[in-house]
Amino acid sequence: MSSNITLPISKFVTSVKNIQAGAIYSRDWAPLHSDQDWAINKGNLPNIIMNNYTLNGLVIKYVTDLYGDATRIGKVSFKIKKPICPNETLEFHGSIISEDKVSEELSFLNINLDIKISDQIVSSAKIITGVNLTEKKLNSPWKIDSKTWKSYIDEVTTKKS
Repeated sequence: MSSNITLPISKFVTSVKNIQAGAIYSRDWAPLHSDQDWAINKGNLPNIIMNNYTLNGLVIKYVTDLYGDATRIGKVSFKIKKPICPNETLEFHGSIISEDKVSEELSFLNINLDIKISDQIVSSAKIITGVNLTEKKLNSPWKIDSKTWKSYIDEVTTKKS
């Protein structure tokens, strides 16, 4: 089923602490993510910058905040177009491009996401996620065995290619 449903905008304010913490938690020791002096003076950057793992976590958080903890992410891809620094407000602008209903209680959503700072797109993402869009909460995408889950993702990805 094809759709183009606009999702709610979510905001996240970056800080030195959350950029550094994201790098530390993902074991990314590159100084451009944690050492402000190095980033500015040796890296020729405006400040430390957010790493890919942290941005990936924020993309996943956007989707799971919308659909709940039973949401199961199938695939995430994104491109960072501009460094993300401390004290910037990220705006997550999502839309459902398509929905593939697999069963009565399981749909796969193909979501496009633009991450903006001051109306400028700094990153774009594509997400495929399994969700239960019904009022029935008996089944969760997390109850699907990994082999079946992978076959669903492969099927949905093939349709999008």
